[in-house]
Amino acid sequence: MPPWLSMCGSLRNPTCIRIILAILAAVHVAIVSSILVEDRSVIWPLHHDTIYCYGRGADFYAVYHAGVNTRRGMNPYIPNNDGVTPYHYPFRYLPIVALAAQALTYLTPNTAYLLWILLLEGLLVLLLFIVWRSISDPGYRLATVALLLVNSPYFLELHMGQFTFAAVALCYLGLVLPAGSLLFTLSVLLKPLSLAVLPAIARERRYWFTCLFAIACLLLVSVPYFIHHPGQGIGFVKTNFLPGVRLHTGNCGLVYLMELLAIDGDIALLHQHWGLMHVFRFLVLATTALLVFHSRASRVGVGVSALLLAHFLTYQDVWEHHMTGVCVVAAVLMTVPDCTRLRYVAVLFCLLLLALPTPFGLVDIVKDPSMFDPKGQWPRYAFYIIALPKVLPTLALYAIAMSEVFRGGFRTPREAIRNALTKAPAR
Repeated sequence: MPPWLSMCGSLRNPTCIRIILAILAAVHVAIVSSILVEDRSVIWPLHHDTIYCYGRGADFYAVYHAGVNTRRGMNPYIPNNDGVTPYHYPFRYLPIVALAAQALTYLTPNTAYLLWILLLEGLLVLLLFIVWRSISDPGYRLATVALLLVNSPYFLELHMGQFTFAAVALCYLGLVLPAGSLLFTLSVLLKPLSLAVLPAIARERRYWFTCLFAIACLLLVSVPYFIHHPGQGIGFVKTNFLPGVRLHTGNCGLVYLMELLAIDGDIALLHQHWGLMHVFRFLVLATTALLVFHSRASRVGVGVSALLLAHFLTYQDVWEHHMTGVCVVAAVLMTVPDCTRLRYVAVLFCLLLLALPTPFGLVDIVKDPSMFDPKGQWPRYAFYIIALPKVLPTLALYAIAMSEVFRGGFRTPREAIRNALTKAPAR
């Protein structure tokens, strides 16, 4: 037997682990380099958003464009031709993001995009370090880090210049690092989805300042602006919270899957009264929040994970790149101690499915970028085989997180409030 094969026979061998990590890191860097320098990178044939959307960095350029408009004293939400930004989608974030993006406009759009990619890579390295230190079993530790390094939704996120990974990673890092309040607040201001986790961290007194600081900053940088520009505030709400579900081949969320089932099953009540899905979202989020807050056994990471998963399961626009946030949730669930082997294996299997690309590249044979959306040429079952590999593991992770929440039973409201006032549960 060759010496190197014998050396790699055990994942407990430090040299073997270093070799595997070096190979994975090299693959990761090669893919990121391809995304940065090639118009059609190695991931181009795999995703709807690489083939049929605007070019590389289009979502990041939406923020860059908003920064240009803000710097000129203009409305950051209007999709005007600013003469600088190459192409971009409409800006849909908080006005503070456009204000902060003014600093990027002193760089060329391509340089600013490169800087954002480097920031995401640095954030990934920090997250990997925290995850590595938080998982005791070497096999689980290596598998989790490996899947995060070769994570297809993350590479798609880089291609698009998106912000979901940064928002979710900052949310978690804000709970474990010394500068936690600042990191968590950055997460909330970048994408307010992190507000969903407030019931999980409000149950621990040590996070009260983090909660209050994030809420205060959000209100101070948003409410006065939208009061002064009410039209922009209405547009912000409509864009982010009121759009209906579209039968779009880039969508792979539970709500999208329910829309498919409602149409194909001729469920008129749901299809004709889609506003009921807002009720569904509120009920799921509210129920999850109440259970997390009153749970006796759930650690903060479990509660945060459950609430983020509730958000991703009930939000109307969940694209493939959003799965990079769900992958972070899965990695955090791997750090929860004292779980059964079956539970760890189940979370890893979910992470594997989430880290893989959807079957889109196999279904879409034509791959013609001149088409806006290729779904008209597809058989109906193709919609399901693209969505299910992302919806089912997200549902499974939510079930796993909620089973941890249920472990040990629940406190009465008085007990839960008293516990939040007097005691800090374990992580």
